[in-house]
Parts: sequence; structure tokens; C-alpha cells
Amino acid sequence: MLRVLIIDDEAPARRYLRRLLEAAPAVQVEGEASSVDQARRLIRDHNPDAIFLDIELACGTGFDLLEGQDSAASVVFVTAHDGYAARAFDVEAVDYLLKPVSPDRLAQTLARLRPNTNGYLSMRTRTGTRLIKVQELTIVQAQGDYVRLCSAAYANELMHITLKRLAAQLPFPPFCALSRSVIINLEHISHLEQRPGAQTEVSFNNGVDPILLGRVASLRLRRALP
Repeated sequence: MLRVLIIDDEAPARRYLRRLLEAAPAVQVEGEASSVDQARRLIRDHNPDAIFLDIELACGTGFDLLEGQDSAASVVFVTAHDGYAARAFDVEAVDYLLKPVSPDRLAQTLARLRPNTNGYLSMRTRTGTRLIKVQELTIVQAQGDYVRLCSAAYANELMHITLKRLAAQLPFPPFCALSRSVIINLEHISHLEQRPGAQTEVSFNNGVDPILLGRVASLRLRRALP
């Protein structure tokens, strides 16, 4: 299930997009917001897979919302203005839709957002292409223009992709984006231990080294666990 938020200051536009999204298979609209402050609260509370975001919002812009946003959610801009496309892709937007959005065009966007279904990530190396089994991954961590893949089978592999792009290929559950820099596999967790400063040390059941999470990431993890 693809969990999404709609952020737009015009109620008719939100209703129209909601109808399109709810008509699509395996999409769940978690909520709507019209302003930057409302949107920040929704993102914090729901930790969505994707945000459908207008450029001009009540009391701010979509770009204002993304500044300092500690979320790995994919971003799709939905706007009546065609002059922001270059800036949108500078912030790694998955797509840029012009209003009114057609069902066919939205279907293309949803195909880009949907998690990996073949079970493997394709990673280029100097000697060719490696296939990495998705369910074996334990931690996916941002490192500049790369992500570090950690599992029992792949101790420390670097993949040339941003975490936001890779997140769209990982199914939830079991993968949970805890911040813009860390995604973990919930099924590999064996133990949580509280640390000073509201931090949490997460241990895994397959020998992968524990990871220390900050306060916000710790809260998101506890909300995601059954």
C-alpha cells in the first residue's frame, strides 16, 4: 500500500486529486493540508511514503515545507505553474504534474512511486551489475550521493543513488524510513535499548552492527512497530 498526503491550499484541487488517488489501486490517502504548518504536522504524524505537493500554499510554499524537513517521503509537485520544474528536480522531486492532472498521467507517477516488486535491487559495479535481494537488507543509510547497504550478506556496499530515490523501491512494511538518512528493515530488529538523551540503540537478529537513533527517529520507529 502506497501511503500519501495531499498538500494544497485549494479545497477543490485537494478533492479532485483525492478522487484520482483513491480510484488508483493500492493507494491510501492519509490526510490533507493547506498550509506549511499543517503539512509539517501531518508528515510528522503519518511518516508517508509520498507527498503530493502544491507550490503555492497558505502562508508559504512547497519549497518552504521541504527546507529542513527530516522525512524520506518522495515528493511529487502538483501545480498550475510550469516555471518551477528545474527547482523541483533540484530537491529530488519524483515528478512534476501540471493541473489539471489526468488519470493517465497520474498513473505514470504512481508507477514511479511504487515499491520494488521483483525482489532485487540492481547495482552497477566496475565489473558489471549486481543483484541484491531486497529482503536481506537490514539498514539503508545515506552517505552523500550514495547509500550504504548493510545486511548479513552485504556488509558495507555503496550504491550510487540518493536515499529518497531508493526509498521508493523498498516496500513498507517491512522497510521504515526513520529520517532522511536512515531506513531499516523492521523484520530484522531483535532488541531496542533506551540510551541517554531519548536515543535508542537498535540491535538486529542477523549479526549486523547495532545502530543508534536520535529522538525523532526513535519515536518514528516505536510508532511503526506493532
